[in-house]
Amino acid sequence: MNTKELLKKYWFVGVIGLALLVFIGIYAVDEYKNRDILVSNKQVDGKYVAYSVDGEDVMADDFYDTLYELNGMSQSVIAYERAIFDAGYETTEEMEQNATNSAATILSRYSQDYVLQSLKQMGYVNGIDDLKQYYIDSQKQEVLVKDYILANQDKYLSDVKGTNGRLIYHILVKCDVSEITDADGNVIGYEAKPTDEQKEKLNKIQEDLKDENNTFEYVAYSNSDDGSASNGGYIGLINEENRGNYDKFFAEAAMNLKEGEVSDVIVSQFGYHIIKNVAESNDNLLNDYYFLTEIQNNNPTMTVKAIVEKGNELGFEIVDEKLKEQIDSQIAESEAN
Repeated sequence: MNTKELLKKYWFVGVIGLALLVFIGIYAVDEYKNRDILVSNKQVDGKYVAYSVDGEDVMADDFYDTLYELNGMSQSVIAYERAIFDAGYETTEEMEQNATNSAATILSRYSQDYVLQSLKQMGYVNGIDDLKQYYIDSQKQEVLVKDYILANQDKYLSDVKGTNGRLIYHILVKCDVSEITDADGNVIGYEAKPTDEQKEKLNKIQEDLKDENNTFEYVAYSNSDDGSASNGGYIGLINEENRGNYDKFFAEAAMNLKEGEVSDVIVSQFGYHIIKNVAESNDNLLNDYYFLTEIQNNNPTMTVKAIVEKGNELGFEIVDEKLKEQIDSQIAESEAN
């Protein structure tokens, strides 16, 4: 199935899940990581890319054309989800502040006309003030999805978390190493062979981590030699079942960390590591942007099911038979696969 077919198949999830779907030129402001996460600003031949799947770019124009050619049902979906958010969740002061900051970030980077166009294409038609409303809705959706996952932990969390699962981030300073072996030739450790420049880099990282104005994720983003740097050093869950997929000494150090704890400098076959156990409890796992996104990506209709269930709980009724039929068929198809 190609990308456009996938988009059409899950169009409902695409609309109702816009707060967590990559779309044209908008940023998700990840405040607790002390940086902005760039969702998409890629252009090809002067046109924006909405997102990529397996290396295939979906252009923003194609994304919106596909989304909005479907008999106007997307507008019904947006109205439905916003009504549920408003009825189910109070807008807190923290949500207001986060939304204000996020809106200001967008407006500092894009023209007002462009932002208005993007908002209109997403169903927000009341002007630039809707940008803040969009981010309030996004936060409410996140709370709703977290509540749904916690209410269905056996389905969405238990197997993923595994035994003694820890959500791990790390910082890597690559350097040459030599094996340390025992009398039988078994590798019992590694000795780092850094250059002066690599030593200085490690020292700087350690000093940066002592600065209370920096988060671990920001220091990883700015300094790590690993590909995970772009995600603040995010590795994901390491547990008893999958620890064998990692360097033995890295995994051992990670599994020995308590929640919130940062390791000393560890030497693996790749060089120096500093490791953080970000979360173990289910609540804290779901507070992590990347982990929550991973669960949603692995369960493509979970968000729509969460919203529909919340709507039922609040006494909402979908009166548009065409819309109801589409929702039911997508959920049934997903559960059958």
